Amino acid sequence: MKSLKGIIIGIILVFSIGVVVFLGLSLYAYSNLKYYSVYYAQQMPHKEGTEPDLVMLIENMGSIYTPKIEGIRYDDDGGNAIENTKSETVLSDAMGNFLYLKYHITIGFDSTFRLHHVSDFTGEQPKREIHEDEIKQEIREVFAPVIDAQPKPRINLQWLFNMKYQDRFN
Repeated sequence: MKSLKGIIIGIILVFSIGVVVFLGLSLYAYSNLKYYSVYYAQQMPHKEGTEPDLVMLIENMGSIYTPKIEGIRYDDDGGNAIENTKSETVLSDAMGNFLYLKYHITIGFDSTFRLHHVSDFTGEQPKREIHEDEIKQEIREVFAPVIDAQPKPRINLQWLFNMKYQDRFN
């Protein structure tokens, strides 16, 4: 009877340690994918016209590295937004989509950062045509200090990130 009791306690102990290890590794993987998401998104193969690094920059703003940079302000109390006070621009999320605000014009992007709509709040028609590639390049230039400051992971889980997000951006 004593040996059976010892075996049962041993099985419970091994199972409990296994569950704790599994939960710990899962938590580490989850936090690693969030914190380094911009880096992983830059390395991930994706369909032309989609911008996974810009998407991850805004979606995971509460988890990524947000360096203190003069002229850059982060707003994560509610919807996520990054404001560049020098160029008076804001990049934010809006219910799964993304908005780029510059002066009185709002440019909307879908969940993969493809151009969705353009709104001019003065009521006038835009004076020039909006070119998606030019706008995306401008966004990259304006928010480059934040993107460039993202660290490289010590333990690279690129394969896991790709498994989770690659279908979304292809």
